[in-house]
Amino acid sequence: MGAVDDFEPGRLTNAILVSHFSLADCRDCGLCTRSCPSARHGGIDPHSLVNGLLEDRVDEDVWDCLLCYICEDVCPVSINLPQLVTRLRYRSSQEGCAPQRFVRGAQAFLKEGRGFPAGSRVAKTREELGLPPLPNGDRAMRELGKVVSRTRFSYD
Repeated sequence: MGAVDDFEPGRLTNAILVSHFSLADCRDCGLCTRSCPSARHGGIDPHSLVNGLLEDRVDEDVWDCLLCYICEDVCPVSINLPQLVTRLRYRSSQEGCAPQRFVRGAQAFLKEGRGFPAGSRVAKTREELGLPPLPNGDRAMRELGKVVSRTRFSYD
């Protein structure tokens, strides 16, 4: 796929994204938005996102997307909107615009290999449910470190 796959922020321009994801092929049918759970509740409007990018702007908050892939499943021309949203989120985070809830999740992921911190509340709930304590995960964290270093993913 080329330039878009290497996640270099400078290569994630609207024009490159429009070309890479074949957004000009959009049929304006609106199936993506009509089937989107986020759009139904006031979140992202996938059709508006595509139209905005075609006009060289991003009007939609890509952080509102649930990444449920329904839009891609119903698209008659198979536009991969979830991957597009992922690229736009990456670009947004590189510009310092990631919402704090996502930054905290990323920090927990890098620290513990989980999307949320496993504090005393989690330990207590697991105990109440008769579940064993969460494993330390040193091996998993070493492997995660390899992935993180290869993808240059970081949140300081």
